[in-house]
Amino acid sequence: ISSNETITLLSAIRLGVDLGVVKNLDRRMVNELFILTQPAHLQKLEGKVLNANERDIKRADLIREKIK
Repeated sequence: ISSNETITLLSAIRLGVDLGVVKNLDRRMVNELFILTQPAHLQKLEGKVLNANERDIKRADLIREKIK
């Protein structure tokens, strides 16, 4: 998932949390995902420089893991 798509979808999820529609996540977790899914954070977590495709894969894996 790309950075732009992540920002768009996390924004929609945060709105859902704020409106009480999304109940299985809290605003803190959504805000944390905004930070952790940025390119530099993904590379820091991985411990190496990642190309765009590798970041997109790592980003999707991270989001999937956090919202289980």
